[in-house]
Amino acid sequence: MSLTSAMLTAQSSIAARSAEMAIASRNVANANNPNYTRVEASVQNIVTDTGSVVYVSHASRMVNQAAFKATLKSGSAAIASGSYAKMLDQLNPSGQVPFGTSTASGIGLLNESLVAYANDPSNQVMGQSVINAANGLVDDLKQSAQTLIDARMEADAAMGRAVDNINKILSDLEGVNDKIVSGSAAGNDVNGLMDQRDEMLKVLSEEIGIEVLEQDNNGVAIYTDSGVTLFEKSAREVSFDRSLSLGAGDVGKNVLVDGIAVAGPGASAPVTGGAIAGYARGRDEALVTMQTQLEEAADALVEAFMETKPGGADPKHGLFDLESGTGDLVSRLKVNDAVNPAENGDINLLRDGGINGVGYKHNTTGSVGYSELLRGYETALNADRSFDQAAAVNTNSTLADFAANTVSWFSAERKMAAENSTLDASAFSSNAQMLSNDTGVNIDTEMQRLLTIETAYSASARLMTAVDKMFQELLGAVR
Repeated sequence: MSLTSAMLTAQSSIAARSAEMAIASRNVANANNPNYTRVEASVQNIVTDTGSVVYVSHASRMVNQAAFKATLKSGSAAIASGSYAKMLDQLNPSGQVPFGTSTASGIGLLNESLVAYANDPSNQVMGQSVINAANGLVDDLKQSAQTLIDARMEADAAMGRAVDNINKILSDLEGVNDKIVSGSAAGNDVNGLMDQRDEMLKVLSEEIGIEVLEQDNNGVAIYTDSGVTLFEKSAREVSFDRSLSLGAGDVGKNVLVDGIAVAGPGASAPVTGGAIAGYARGRDEALVTMQTQLEEAADALVEAFMETKPGGADPKHGLFDLESGTGDLVSRLKVNDAVNPAENGDINLLRDGGINGVGYKHNTTGSVGYSELLRGYETALNADRSFDQAAAVNTNSTLADFAANTVSWFSAERKMAAENSTLDASAFSSNAQMLSNDTGVNIDTEMQRLLTIETAYSASARLMTAVDKMFQELLGAVR
């Protein structure tokens, strides 16, 4: 090897070591960046008749697509189950008294008050206790119903915010993806842009479950986890109309991707991951079931206290009445004005009959000890009755048992949601750690690599010094 060849080899080695050092330093600088993917220098060696040249051709991104996609999928599932569990937790903020407990207690109190009044029908205080218990129960049902409406509306609003975020991410991602494709085709370094796109994909997967497919020149296509195209060279439109009201019987709107429903009661390709899936499940399934449970309780109360004429004919609303108009039962439920002293009503009409007029009076003798009608109401309140299967509990039971069953249903649903959320979060954490181990930066490894590069750099520098000295001696000899 000639001195010139040796000098060129040493110079190229120093340049290559400098490039390697810059790459390793960039890795170290991003050690705490969770969205950064480690890069490594691709060193090439060209050998010719006149010597060899070492150079860094490019920086290779240490990506693991399988681990990355697994992290996206498990993270999306964790967000879905977590958002659903959080919705149920918000209905049970104390963590001690499950939702619906106060309604079950109110039904028990009404029954106790009714029994006490039937045992002492001449005691107006006992009669007032029944009215108070009925008013308390109505208020509790209305408050519970409003809580569910608020929860459904918040879930609906959260779905709207998620859709807005999805559209923004897809719009931004389109620009980044175009730069990656054009840069890759031109042979430019696009590693930073690919890190930026991966970060966008992570955020997108938190909103909606996605599948990512690689395309030419490092491009990607994105689909929902149900197979609907979200992005392929250009972003698809994601739309959602927020609901104005979500009372019992009101149906929430669908989330549409390119016109295809992917979340909501009419979804033809429902997604399973992301916040949208969790919120849709709460808004359109669990909370709707709970609204049905309240409606069934209200209907049973009205039915149990229906007033009939002597002999059982022509039943009409008794202790519990419904406001005129349309809408769900709970919102229209009230204690009948005719027996409510707060509305100038007469408590004795509950004992004697006549809430709906003289023709409905049972205590025709005016006896203050008359209790037959009250006993009948007590029997009706504690009788087995049929409930809508949409309430998701035993369809045939007493009202008290039905209320208790709804509490058990909520507790079981909340417990299962919490367990699923914990399991999904654990799976995501495991996948994220695996991805980090494969593609993240290990400070110890990088520092060791820097020391190795520094040693190689020093060796090349010493070689240059030796060759330079030999050149000087050669020139001196010539002179």
